Amino acid sequence: MVTVGLVLSAGGMHAAAHHAGVLAALAKGTGWDPRAADLVVGTSAGSGTAATLRAGLDAADHRTYYTGRRLSPDGQAIVDRITTPFDLPTSPPPPDSRRPANPLLVARGLFGRGRPRPVVALAGLLPEGGVDGTMFGERARQVHPGHWPDRPTWICAVDLDSGRRTVFGRDDFDPDLGTAVQASCAVPGFLQPVSWAGRRYVDGGVHSSTNADLLATLGLDVVVVSSSMTAVRGLDTWPAGPLSRAWHSRTLIREVAGLRRRGTAVLVLQPTGDDLEVRGGNDLDGDTNLAICEAARVSTLARLAHPDAEPARRLLAAAQVEARLAP
Repeated sequence: MVTVGLVLSAGGMHAAAHHAGVLAALAKGTGWDPRAADLVVGTSAGSGTAATLRAGLDAADHRTYYTGRRLSPDGQAIVDRITTPFDLPTSPPPPDSRRPANPLLVARGLFGRGRPRPVVALAGLLPEGGVDGTMFGERARQVHPGHWPDRPTWICAVDLDSGRRTVFGRDDFDPDLGTAVQASCAVPGFLQPVSWAGRRYVDGGVHSSTNADLLATLGLDVVVVSSSMTAVRGLDTWPAGPLSRAWHSRTLIREVAGLRRRGTAVLVLQPTGDDLEVRGGNDLDGDTNLAICEAARVSTLARLAHPDAEPARRLLAAAQVEARLAP
């Protein structure tokens, strides 16, 4: 039996649009239904896409949501459950306080064990965000009314008090899906941290924009990574691009190498030069979402046609055949 993991990255509204284009192209180019993934790992914006997938919204409807065309009847029924509007400022307002959220994270992020995590240090230095992010939780609960998806779904956040990554759905934590999504989306210095069980949680992208390393020891046959905050080779280094993109790209390269060392086929679907050209600089601005979605669909189809994508493409097609034959 072919086992498949799906990783959905952070990256704001641009990431959600990117994931929609990627998912539509995957379904078209391989026949594989992303809803059937054996494990979905979502971080920040990717956690929201994970919720809609596990709620049953298919790949084509993820794209249709952005194109403005008519959704399928099943897709429309899912989308109609969402009654909370998406109301988020496109730039962070001034914080209520300049007090750092947790200055001790500077030492942990820069000098702790393992690879330095400068974004963890930054999260500790920034004041707590002042924007209420409850809409993320409400929308996730509305689209997926159950406590947690039946199929394995991991939502990544960071414990603001310890600086450590928390994986809701895997670790010994049991919030509802809405709380996990809200925590995963709580951008430091912008959105309020999410308090749960006596701890404060912020955006999982503080640890890694993808968190693909979580799948390395699972023995999956293939892992598909939809990564919005990185870029293809040549555009993934500084000063060719922003320092943040270079950092996230380097992190993803390490994560992918760890997966491949254990024999897992990996297909990374990330922005090309054409993808980046249609984006504005603010990933909270939705004006370019349709263009981002369509560009991601085109670049993903091109990536699937490349010879080095053949092993992953073959495995995904096999997984879909097995799903159809299953009782």
